[in-house]
Amino acid sequence: MRPRTPPPPASRHRRRVSALAVGAGLAVAAVASIGGAARADQPELQDGPAVIVDASTPSLSEDGRWVVYTGQAGDRTSVFRTDLQTGSTVELSPVPPNVREGDTIHPRISADGCVVAAITEIAFDLFRDDDKDERWDVYRLVVPECGGQLNGWELVSSSTRTGVALDDVFTDSAPALTGAGSQVAYVHQAPGVADGVGTITIVDITVPLSAPGRETVVAGTPVEAPNTAFTYRGFRQPVLSQNGRHLAFVSDATASNALPGWAAGPEAGGPATSQVYVWDRLAEDQRRAVRLVSGRDGRPSDAGASSPAMSEDGRVIAFVSRDRTLVSAALSRCVPQCAQQVYRFDRDTDGNGIFDEEPRRAPLALVSAVDAGVVPFGVPTAGNGSSFSPALNADGSQIAFVTDSTNLLPSRRAGGGGPEDGDLLVAEFQLGQLRRVLDRADATGIPGAHGRPALSKTGQTIVFDTMSAGGLDGVRAITQGGARSIVAVNATPALSLAALDFGTVLLGFESTELYATVLNSGPAAFEPTDVVVSPNFKITGGTCVRGILVAAGTSCSVNLTFNPTEPRGYDGRLTVSGNGPGAPTVTTTVRGAAGEPALLAEPGGVDLDPAIVGEVGGRVAIDVANIGFVPTSVARIRMGGSHPDDFEVLSQACTNRALNPDASCAIEVEFRPTGVGYRSALLVVSTPAGSYTAAVLGGFARYRPTFETTAQTRDEPARPGQPLGLGGAGFPPDSVVSIGFDDGSPPFAFVSTSSEGSFLAIVSLPGRLRIGERRLVATAKDGAVANVTVDIQGIVRRVLPAVPGYGLG
Repeated sequence: MRPRTPPPPASRHRRRVSALAVGAGLAVAAVASIGGAARADQPELQDGPAVIVDASTPSLSEDGRWVVYTGQAGDRTSVFRTDLQTGSTVELSPVPPNVREGDTIHPRISADGCVVAAITEIAFDLFRDDDKDERWDVYRLVVPECGGQLNGWELVSSSTRTGVALDDVFTDSAPALTGAGSQVAYVHQAPGVADGVGTITIVDITVPLSAPGRETVVAGTPVEAPNTAFTYRGFRQPVLSQNGRHLAFVSDATASNALPGWAAGPEAGGPATSQVYVWDRLAEDQRRAVRLVSGRDGRPSDAGASSPAMSEDGRVIAFVSRDRTLVSAALSRCVPQCAQQVYRFDRDTDGNGIFDEEPRRAPLALVSAVDAGVVPFGVPTAGNGSSFSPALNADGSQIAFVTDSTNLLPSRRAGGGGPEDGDLLVAEFQLGQLRRVLDRADATGIPGAHGRPALSKTGQTIVFDTMSAGGLDGVRAITQGGARSIVAVNATPALSLAALDFGTVLLGFESTELYATVLNSGPAAFEPTDVVVSPNFKITGGTCVRGILVAAGTSCSVNLTFNPTEPRGYDGRLTVSGNGPGAPTVTTTVRGAAGEPALLAEPGGVDLDPAIVGEVGGRVAIDVANIGFVPTSVARIRMGGSHPDDFEVLSQACTNRALNPDASCAIEVEFRPTGVGYRSALLVVSTPAGSYTAAVLGGFARYRPTFETTAQTRDEPARPGQPLGLGGAGFPPDSVVSIGFDDGSPPFAFVSTSSEGSFLAIVSLPGRLRIGERRLVATAKDGAVANVTVDIQGIVRRVLPAVPGYGLG
């Protein structure tokens, strides 16, 4: 028997059984169920957090409802599934009667939640799996909710010629599935090469056994066996797009070359350098169908790459590498190894739907960097520690990853856990922001001992395994027990929809088309499903439709017209709803009136430059034209809509004058935000007769607080247990600011801001502090964070002089 990659620590040698016992199990193996067919120690259906020891490696359906993962069932590893909607949990891989026990690992669930694939030692199909010796195979299960049978596992890894089990699947790479689970990719021993060199086979379950097209071997495989100058692992870590067209993988072969060969390594006798590749299985020219991902300008990475993750359409691929030359960035020193970074590769930089054409801009971006690597100028600042385990949402706009870095956010979390654990962050790439998944005030002291994240389609649900579940309040616990648990965290995007006003429209006539914009400020993406508007207003198109994700930092539009049927004013509501339970919904007012139109504002809608709360942002001039046939005048200019106080008319030349047909006047408006997020208002201009027009104004606002201590302003020393003066400005008004160090410890003080967002306070430093430079962080709501470096000095102990008569002489 050829050696395989060692199974997880929980794996054991399976007990030998007699051929008679195996034969007796043939009649019942096909109908073994999750219920009575399991061993006596099989967990039953459970509600609430399941008591499953050492749960890990979660996989999530795209709707965020179904989670599959591994855990201990007695002395073996098994696969479990939890319904996040009902909270129920069931074991999916109990051992059928009269079959030897074994481990089942690396479960993966299809995007639609209907199919689960896993690697197992158990012979679920005794007709094609001989249940002899030690070996691993890939099986596939269609869940009962989608028409499958309980415990009806189907063998996937079979011989092309005979249809029997291969018995040689590698356990270091999880299987990959398409969106419907009809195709499965897995890694197994490559034929005709040394043991331990793998290849990838894609199995199309819809094609009958032994029929052409059922099994496809990965492209880019060298014709010759590898040499002995380096050690090789072959092809591994497959990831499939939802439609099965694209396969990302890792290989130490030069798979993208016209004539693939085997790569070299940095040292003779050591491992060859592996790269990340992607294969377009439907490309017209299959000689050029494999593309290098982990390279720059077509040159492979010197340090290699691994851990690919892919968006549902195959456009975006994330991976990890220690290479310092892939993207220009400010990098920390290599001590001794260079830090591992997470990268994002875009195969369609201009967004025209054509992959792998000549890029219009650099396709590679650094993600594990401050502000997700998005900088207005200069180069991004990379994480000062390793980042790994990337996971993507459906459109690749969010990249979750685990990191040991301490410089990516203003505060950091204490370390802990295993070598694959760390702090858990999500990069909102379009928004240019990083966010911590567990960033509540009560989670400050929780160690960063999390790993293996998985995201739903929108990224609004993220599941991961953790060693810190015991201290996580307010987080959805899926399992409990043992060293590791599975938890889920939900995020709700903040949506904005400005009010819309059609102005005066002729009675019985349909207006010109206007559009309302839904802006997603994050966190997570938003999938619109339902768009509803009041009567007399009609939806005529737009991009806010089911199936189109609105990434954080982007928007979608709703096109509308207005047709008044009575001579009056109209007030209606426009509502855009998201997909799934707890999904966000946004509503705004739409207005119009019947009458003789006289004025028209141009532009009818405009976004001004972003601004800091309390400061001046962008300015814009709105032209108001007389579109009637007789002279008129402007009687009133006012602000309406959601945030009228955030926009100020600086000057105007419209009132107190006649406005002839085709003549126009200008109104200058300035953005002065009073709150954070997207702010909007309506500039309404009306005539003495009541005819009016309106322009939609909008702009983003954020806080930019400042923070100081008396250690800087007065050069007063900061010492443990001693008072320290604090001052801050630019925070949210009438809010609470927490004060703490960035080492993951809980805040040690809380102060309140004034109505202007400032504070002055004297606090006592903790009595036990590490001496030296420390970073002090002030945190408030709405993302208002500021920090300052403080030099903590030791306590000065006074020595009293010796005085005669007090026992001193």
